[in-house]
Amino acid sequence: MEIKVKGVVNSRDNNLAYIVSDDARASYSILNPCAPADYNPSCVEWVEPEKVDYSLCRAEGEVALPQSFLQISSVEQGAEWYRANSKYPDLVCDMLARYEWGDLKYTTAKEFKNQKKKRQRKVTKVATLQVKRGPVHVSFDD
Repeated sequence: MEIKVKGVVNSRDNNLAYIVSDDARASYSILNPCAPADYNPSCVEWVEPEKVDYSLCRAEGEVALPQSFLQISSVEQGAEWYRANSKYPDLVCDMLARYEWGDLKYTTAKEFKNQKKKRQRKVTKVATLQVKRGPVHVSFDD
C-alpha cells in the first residue's frame, strides 16, 4: 500500500505542524521541541496549507527541494513554478522547465550545435535598399 503526503499544515505560533496524507491513519503531528511545557495543541490556530511550502526530503549535504517543486509533473507546471518562485525572465523559466521535465535534459552538445545551425539557416535576409551611383538620365519628352 502506497501512502502519499498531501500537504503540511502549520500552526500560527510555529509550535505544531500537522502532516496530512491520503490515509487518515498515516497523518501525524510534529511538536516543536522549543514549545512551552504548558502548550495545549487543542487550542491551535492553523495556517492554510496553500501558504506553506516545506522542504521535508532533505539528505545531508543536499539542497532541500520544496514540496511544491516535487509535485510538478509537466513542463507547463514547471515553467509556472519557476515564474512564481524565482526572479528569472520568462524565457529562462521555460528553458529550465524544459530541462527539468522535458526533453532538453537529454540533448547533447552536438545536437545543440546542429539546432543552432538550423536556426541560422532559417533566418531570411531582408531585401536591403541598394543605391546605385553613376550618370542619371531624365527624359521630359513624352
